[in-house]
Amino acid sequence: MDTLAQNLFEGIDASYRRVFEHNPLPMWLYDVQSLRLLAANHAAQALYGYSAQEFLDLSLTDLHPPEDVTKVYENLKLPLLARVAQRSWNHRHRSGAVLNVEIVTQDLTLGSVAARMVMVLDRTSSFSAEQKQREGEQLLAKTLENISDAFLMLDKNGCFTYVNARAEAMLRSRREELLGASVWEKFPDAIGTVFQTEYERLRAGAGSVNFEAFYAPLDAWISVTAYTSATGTTVYLRDISLKHRAEQNLLEERQTLAAVINATTDAIISTDVEGRIKMFNPGAERIFGHKRESMLGKSVNLLLPPGARAAHPQRMREFSESGTISRTLGLARRVKGLRADGRILELEATISKLEVQGQQLLIACLRDITERVRLDAEAQRSQAQLTELTQRLMSQERSLIKSLAQTLHDQLGQTMAAIRMTHETILTLQSEQGPAPSPGIVRLQGQMGMMVGQAIAQVRQVLVDLRPPLLEEQGFAAALDNELRNRALTQPLVDIAFHVAPETAQVRWPAEVEYAAFMVAREAVENALRHSGSPSVVVRLSGTATALELAVLDDGEGIMRSVEKNERHLGILGMHERAQMIGATVSVHSSQGRGTRVNFNWPAKK
Repeated sequence: MDTLAQNLFEGIDASYRRVFEHNPLPMWLYDVQSLRLLAANHAAQALYGYSAQEFLDLSLTDLHPPEDVTKVYENLKLPLLARVAQRSWNHRHRSGAVLNVEIVTQDLTLGSVAARMVMVLDRTSSFSAEQKQREGEQLLAKTLENISDAFLMLDKNGCFTYVNARAEAMLRSRREELLGASVWEKFPDAIGTVFQTEYERLRAGAGSVNFEAFYAPLDAWISVTAYTSATGTTVYLRDISLKHRAEQNLLEERQTLAAVINATTDAIISTDVEGRIKMFNPGAERIFGHKRESMLGKSVNLLLPPGARAAHPQRMREFSESGTISRTLGLARRVKGLRADGRILELEATISKLEVQGQQLLIACLRDITERVRLDAEAQRSQAQLTELTQRLMSQERSLIKSLAQTLHDQLGQTMAAIRMTHETILTLQSEQGPAPSPGIVRLQGQMGMMVGQAIAQVRQVLVDLRPPLLEEQGFAAALDNELRNRALTQPLVDIAFHVAPETAQVRWPAEVEYAAFMVAREAVENALRHSGSPSVVVRLSGTATALELAVLDDGEGIMRSVEKNERHLGILGMHERAQMIGATVSVHSSQGRGTRVNFNWPAKK
């Protein structure tokens, strides 16, 4: 304490000084003019952390946080009553910590010095507790306002005491309308429902309830969780309409799926990765002849022929461990099954995998194609027999044509030639030997000569039609060129063109190939001339010694038009049969108004 302060302080009555120094409440003096501290008692030293000497080095503003200094100066300028009314201040501890205090001041005159004594009440602890309480209440209120659930509180009489924003939105009422009102007055439609029943259970001592119910006025499914306390009831509400509708849709989908599974004629079987059967639908019962109850939990191997059982578990495990979602079971779509009566089944099988509640399941969809396989086998046998028969007929046709051509040429042709020579000899003898025959005889003899010549021409034409001589003598290209020239003479209004490269025209193919190609070309050209209405027909030939390609094109109405006219296409069927017999193919491409193209390829393109 400096000399001035000490002199001033010693001027105080000794008894009053002792009260100041030993007062349990912190007290200190400061000079009103300079704001210098003049004295501080023991309690003040303990509160602020300064020694008696350190206090004397301070001014009034040193005991306040820097941000409050301006406020201190403004307060000192106020009238006494206004200045005294400001009792709550923040002071600063020697360590820098903030002390929340209430002060009482008393103006004193120490000699010639105007002083002010300050008595301090430390409220830091109580202020901190109150502050924490207020902060806790604010945090709780903020939490209740921000939670996703609607939250409300009822007193013991069932009246609203708190409603958060989410509850306002769900109940479609402002909290000002609800607070203090009875829940049953505001929501009378809940009376007599599960809402009231569960509330009465709470009041009877249930402690807590949790339930879901539909509330018609809000058109919503609501989940309710409520607790009782000493002050009333705490209620959490959640709108679960979307969840409920999703569950309802899921239930309907499951029911629909179950109905589809039960109604399908295919077998649908699900198993775990070990092959134990989990589902066995009515289609599986019908196909395999086992009852569902007898198969659940059993091994799927019971549905396989004995020879397929050993490898099946390993194949199932490999599939379950693969990344594939679904695939065809086995190397082909067709697998074999075993009926309860021991019959072997032909099946089309597809297997998929999925995970249900953490367990992997394999689902097989099996279609019984036993009858179809049998019919296909019979059809293949019939087709093979038909092909064999066709080949035999074609072979017989070639033999018959060759034999007939030879007979016509060697026998009938020679006979007709002999008749003509005999007729001519008779005419010569008659002119040399006797009088001229009568006009009638001359006319008859002339007619006979003409008919004999006509018969010889017809035989020659039949020989050409049956087996063109050029086909064997000069080959396919020469025979086809001659054929098209002859057809052009009979169809002067149609432009018939033949395109073949010189090197191709010299190629010779096997006799059976040339014969089949010639007959296909003849049939295709005849169809174009008779049915297409095209002003032109083009034939293209190309190939090598090991391949032959023939195309017949027209610009007519298209073969589909003929089909609409119910035309019979046995000629096309015959072209296919001839090509098939030598390992060739025939294809017909046609569209209405864009003509028709017939392609012959030997050997058949892969």
